[in-house]
Parts: sequence; structure tokens; C-alpha cells
Amino acid sequence: MIANNSEQLNLEIPMYYKRLVQLAYKENITDLDLKLENEIRKEEIVLEKYWIIPYFTQVCIVINPETNRKRYLLLEPVLSEDIAEFTNVLYSDMKRILAYKSEESKDKISEIFDVFEKLIDSYSVEIDGATKLKIIYYLIRNFLGFGVIDGLINDNQIEDISCDGYGIPIYIFHRIHGNMATNIAIPEDELDYFVLVLCQKAGKFVSHANPLLDATLPDGSRLQVTYGSEIAPRGTSFTIRKFRANPLTPIDLMRFGTMNAEMIAYFWMLVENKMNFMVIGETASGKTTTLNALMMFIPPDSKVVSIEDTREIALMHENWIAEVTKVGFAGEEGIEMYDLLRAALRQRPEYIIVGEVRGREALTLFQAMSTGHATYATLHAGSVSQLIYRLENEPLNVPRIMIQFLDSVVVQTLWIHKGVRKRRAIDVSEIFGVDPTSKEMLVNPLFRWNPYDDSFVQESDSKKLEKIANLSGKEVYEVIEELKRRAEYLRLLDRANVSEFKSFVKAIQQYYSNPDKAFEEYGGFET
Repeated sequence: MIANNSEQLNLEIPMYYKRLVQLAYKENITDLDLKLENEIRKEEIVLEKYWIIPYFTQVCIVINPETNRKRYLLLEPVLSEDIAEFTNVLYSDMKRILAYKSEESKDKISEIFDVFEKLIDSYSVEIDGATKLKIIYYLIRNFLGFGVIDGLINDNQIEDISCDGYGIPIYIFHRIHGNMATNIAIPEDELDYFVLVLCQKAGKFVSHANPLLDATLPDGSRLQVTYGSEIAPRGTSFTIRKFRANPLTPIDLMRFGTMNAEMIAYFWMLVENKMNFMVIGETASGKTTTLNALMMFIPPDSKVVSIEDTREIALMHENWIAEVTKVGFAGEEGIEMYDLLRAALRQRPEYIIVGEVRGREALTLFQAMSTGHATYATLHAGSVSQLIYRLENEPLNVPRIMIQFLDSVVVQTLWIHKGVRKRRAIDVSEIFGVDPTSKEMLVNPLFRWNPYDDSFVQESDSKKLEKIANLSGKEVYEVIEELKRRAEYLRLLDRANVSEFKSFVKAIQQYYSNPDKAFEEYGGFET
């Protein structure tokens, strides 16, 4: 049972459900029989409940106090055995009819509603309003959504979805509650077909001959599939790393505690002055999220080329070429990052963004740095010393003399605090050359994270700000004052709640155009 008011309609829900939710609201449907009591075990207690799709899809998180283990229950309308069988017949018939519809039709929702009504008339059956809504929900979920995992895909609190094999409960990683098993398990006779459909949505194909697949789903989420039981004895598996529809901005990084305003202002200065940096860290430390947020400081008219295995970088720049690698199939050659990067250098970009450096493209990347291209990338490494080691050895093979073209490195980590997963930039260091005698890399530790009070400390003066001052013909103190001014502007945007992607980029572009006016518009003042 939910409160029947207009506030629930303000939830962010997929477009393909909006007409259905509005119809349920209009017809004053308040209970579609989600049967929560059938899902909760007697030893479990409810921690939290919230709606994903009002009236139709609800989440209930429960915990077993004895084991302290949580479960994620996805609740959907319950169908009687007869109605469930009738829904399957409807789905099969609609599938054949919709297959003949024009591919150019953009209003798939209206098609489903129209075909549903025509089939109901042709069957000469009478169905009450609530049951109709239930049936249409499942038809929309299976035709336009992601089937049985559609609720998981649409839950903004979920980061990862993992299916480990036949009949095994699907696991998710929740932003607040961490890893949990769900009440969803896909049996063997359904899982293989379900994964084939997932791959089709990603525009890819998987088979027993080619059982491994990395792909991107239509919403940008990353899909990894292992098909069949030949290489995975527990059966077909898949992992989905969710993609945020609205990318995190630097203001979000401040609010989440990943960096403070001074650190972000520092990277803003580096980006504007075309200095190179890398975001490094272990798996799931949020490297790409941080890189994407900092790339929002690129001046609006600059030419940008991004290169990735799967699309994750999201910019608002018109003068932006986004490129992805291509896997070879049926004898044709694939297109690797190395190929894309070589091609990018001929496109005369001012800024080059590489999603993740893994192979021989590393040397080309550093050659781009040495020729004046502003270059940014992520790489798996836990510290600056590990970064240098990885760069110098197979398969990257970057000479130490070239590593000095990398201006700065931010090391990011995943921090579990009181059961909540948080990302922190634990170290920001500058690279400013190679010692001519010892041949050691000269590194200036700039910012450090203190885990005891979850704060950031500046350990030294920035060598790169001195370089910016020399290049721009200013005194060092003037550049430092500008950095402080930008940090204050970021805090001002935070207080003005300018955290949405487009609004933030607009605010930064306003600062580039007229800093004084930008301060004034967001309630600040010239300092």
C-alpha cells in the first residue's frame, strides 16, 4: 500500500513506465498486491523500503540479526497462476505482431497499449482494471526493459549486478548497504536465453564458440558475460556495472568527501593550462568517475578526443570526438586503443582523454604529452611508485625520461567506513623531472588524506603553480590567489546547490567568460 499523491510521480523513472504510472495514479489504484510477507523469512527484520516504480516495483531490504546478513527483496505485482499463463500467451502473440511493426516507429509504448487492447478484444475476455495494469507492467518490462532484472537496473542505489550461474541468487552492491543477495535467481533453462537478449540489447553476440564478451548496454552500463558451462562450471554468468545517467560533478566529489575544494581548484588550474595528469587506484576506487568530473573544467570551445574500451566519459562539449575500441569478429581485425590514439593525434586535439591505459598505447600517450597535447587517463596502480613501475615495464614500456611529462598524479582508494563504501583521493603528487645523478623520479607530495579524521592536508607548495606563473607571466602569489578564488567559487556553487551536470558546466563556462559576473550571479562577491 502506498500513499496516493502526486509526490510519487516525481521519482526518476524510465520513460517507458511513465504512462503506466500516470494511469495507475489517475485510476486511483493503491494496491497491486506485492505480497511482501511471502518474501521475508521469519528470522529477518525490515531495514528499509522504497519505491523504484511507484505502484509496481518496490525494494525491501531486510537483515538477519543473528548473522548480520542483509537481503535485497525486489517486489513486483503478484499474478495468479491463470493470469500468469495468460500473460505468457499475450507476450508470445504480441511479440509476433510487434515484429511486423515498422522499425521506424518511435512510440513503442503506444504500440504496446494498442496491441494489448486489440488482443484482449479478440480473445473476448474481461479483465478488471488492476489486473490489466499488472499485465501491461510485465509486457512493458519484458519488451522495453531488462526483464527480471529491470528493477535492479532502475534502482539508482545499485552500483553492480552479478549473476554467478544457474539458479544462484543474483547479488548486487548497494551504495548504502553494500553487497547483498537478492530474491532473484534465473534457472538454467532461462539464463542462457536471457543473456543472449542482454547481448542483443548491447548490439553484440555471444556463443559457445565465443563465450566471453565485454559490451555496453544502451544506458551506458558495462556488461561482462561468460556464456555456457565450458569455462564456468556453475553456468552462464554476467556482471553489470551501472552507469549514472547524470555524471558526478566536482561539486559531488566535494560533497562525498572524495576531494576538498582546494584540491579540485588545483586540478581546474591544471586542466585550463593543459597540464597532464592521471587518476590511479585499485579496482572500483572510482577512477573514471573522478576523471570524468575533472574533465568538466575543459574550456568550452577546446577540441577534445576521448578513447575508451566502453563508453563512460560524458562531456557537454560540442567540439568532442568520442571513440571506442572494436573487437574483431569472423576474421576481421579489431580496432585497439593504440590504433585510436594514433588516429587521434592526426585530428589535432587540444585535449586527449584515455579511459584506461593497459597496453602499448601508453608509449603513444606519453609521446602525445611530449608534443604539447593535454592528456588525461586512468591506470590500475595503488601508488605513484607502482605507477612508475607499471609504466616502465611490460606491456607499457614507457622510458623514464618520458614519464616526467606527466605533471600530476591523484591516487584514489575505496574506503569502507561503518559499512558504507566511500571513495577518497588519498594522495596527490607532482612529477617534476628526473634526478640527473641518481636517475630517480623527482616527486613532490602535494595533498594527503588523513584517515583518522577524514580530512585532507596540503604537505608542500605546488611546483606546477610556479610553472603556470612562469608560462603566464604572472607572479606565483597571483596564481595562488586565483586558486583560492576558484576554491571559494566551488564552495559558492555547493551552497547554491549547483551540482547537476549541465548546470555545473554552465557555471564553469560563465567563470571562464567573466569571473566577477559569475561570482555575483551565484551570490558571491569579488575577493
